[in-house]
Amino acid sequence: MARVKPKNSIRTVSDMEAAMSRLNQIDTRLAQWTLEEAHDIALVREEHDKNQKKAGRTGLEAEKALLIKELEAWAEEASATWGKRTLETPFGRLGFRVSTPAVTLLKRVAKNFKDAAELAMLYLPDFVRKSYEIDKEKVIAAESQGTLDKNILSQCGLSVEQKDEFWLETAASKDLDEAAKKLKVA
Repeated sequence: MARVKPKNSIRTVSDMEAAMSRLNQIDTRLAQWTLEEAHDIALVREEHDKNQKKAGRTGLEAEKALLIKELEAWAEEASATWGKRTLETPFGRLGFRVSTPAVTLLKRVAKNFKDAAELAMLYLPDFVRKSYEIDKEKVIAAESQGTLDKNILSQCGLSVEQKDEFWLETAASKDLDEAAKKLKVA
């Protein structure tokens, strides 16, 4: 989008209302386009779903899952005779590969990672992360209560700022937001 410099042509309340009216018209049109697009996409997806169901997509997906399980079971038995971990066929390859290492829970010892971390603090403290972060909510609460020493806060490289920000909302803004949400889920 090209950068546009404001013309500073709004000088009166009447000028402002005219500008807001135009913004509302623009938002209304943008919302209409977005809703039309979401509707058209939804129709196309419905048509594809209907055609794929008629053509037997669900059955093919179930057959594929079954064939993969059968090939895996066969490969577990036959892989000892392959000579390598991958078998090449004219239709593709199959085999076994080592997965990425993962830390997993032993449910009989720890119910969740929080419990495991507590146990690790006892037996393997070098393997437990200790993370620190600023409690921003607490800082803001102390500032609003007047109990915050701003000099010490600034020595920590922090400050609490609050400023006025411009905002506007046209009557059609909500329609535009709703249309954008519908498009995302279409």
